[in-house]
Amino acid sequence: MIKVWSIAQNTFVQTVREPIFGVMVLVTFAVLLINVALSGWTMDPAADYQASDQRMMEDMGISTLLMSGLLISALTASAALSREIEDRTVLTVISKPVSRVVFIVGKFAGVAGAVAVAYYINSLAFLMIVRHGVIALASQPLDIPVLIIGLTALGASFVIATAGNLLFGWAFFSAFIFAGLVLFSAAMGLIGFIGKQWQVVPFGSGISPQLIVAMILAFLAVLIFTSVAIAASTRLGQVMTLLVCVAVLCVGYLHPFLFARREQIPALVAVGWLVPNLRFFDVQESLAQGRGIPSSYVLLAGGYSMLYVAAVLSIGSAVFCRRSLEPQSTSGTLPSAVNVIAWLGRAFALAGGITALALASVPGWHTVTALIILAGLLAVSVFCWIVWGAFARGARWAYWIVLVTAGGGMILGLAAVLVPRNIGALDRGGVRTLGAAMACALAALGLLLLLLPGTRRIFRVARL
Repeated sequence: MIKVWSIAQNTFVQTVREPIFGVMVLVTFAVLLINVALSGWTMDPAADYQASDQRMMEDMGISTLLMSGLLISALTASAALSREIEDRTVLTVISKPVSRVVFIVGKFAGVAGAVAVAYYINSLAFLMIVRHGVIALASQPLDIPVLIIGLTALGASFVIATAGNLLFGWAFFSAFIFAGLVLFSAAMGLIGFIGKQWQVVPFGSGISPQLIVAMILAFLAVLIFTSVAIAASTRLGQVMTLLVCVAVLCVGYLHPFLFARREQIPALVAVGWLVPNLRFFDVQESLAQGRGIPSSYVLLAGGYSMLYVAAVLSIGSAVFCRRSLEPQSTSGTLPSAVNVIAWLGRAFALAGGITALALASVPGWHTVTALIILAGLLAVSVFCWIVWGAFARGARWAYWIVLVTAGGGMILGLAAVLVPRNIGALDRGGVRTLGAAMACALAALGLLLLLLPGTRRIFRVARL
């Protein structure tokens, strides 16, 4: 535990010092403020427009906190882990008596702690906005205590961070985060006891306790994203880690629709158990209907989140233990354009796999022929994922596969363009010809990049 704590502490400080961390917190503040203006445009004639606007603002705020947590966890996990792997600085830690499992657990604890701090500060800002409420009419008064105390805390955080950076050499964003952690907590404590007319009120007036419960459940989903980001960062870069987290978000929230008929298809049973059901953490519908969230449900959701986090970290540790961290035989790195091609290839492979799984849940695709087609699409997606992963690492066999595929695509595109319309397939409005021309141009561009001397020199030495 001492080793885990040391790695977690170092990762936490490193993550908070990242500029992207502070920028994402400020962007979340801005989006939460924009939500107030957007929430004033609801049109619900069957209900009180004031309550409808407020409910919309709360729903959008929780969704903003969830998306902010996803982006922060994905970006910071990549900076904390994949960058160290690429720079080989991880060898300094692994060379000591520290197992790779301990290293992964420590990294997750550090990133999760930083994400929790960002989520906490954003939640305080969200609660201040909820207390202020949506101004649906120009005649409605502003919540002056919230504006004065909240803006004072924000301004004081900037002043402390700037002064500390100029006078003591503190990192600006980490100083801003730590100052905001203290000042926003104190500000929320004062706001909880002060009413709109500067009178003393019972603590927490104007804020529903069930809303705080919903925020806690959303944070449990953010922890799942953090574990997925850490596990993905053991093999992938920043862009692909973010894509994987977004894919988990989409599939997780569509879980009831994608796997509602999984009992009829054994293959979907395993997939349904492997993919997290993020609907367990979405209770906004219950809040809108005025139904309470029992504590037993929160405990069950917390247990589900912790078990899923443990499972994902176990897979990430197993993958990380099998990865070679020694320097490669060549010091060259892949050109940026080739890296972009690799990322795009993996993105299309991931999209193909998700499409196959999504179509498998549609009743119209539950025939033998359709299932064979979907299995073939899924197998091709997995194969392409492996090929593009090896291509990104500089494997020569993957280079030849991509080269032959690009050349074949260019030849087929040229043939489709040159074949006369009255001989070829139906071409309505030139759509077929335009699509073939675009595919041919993209294949030719990829072929040109692959045949450049710098690219061939990188792939000349085969790497695993």
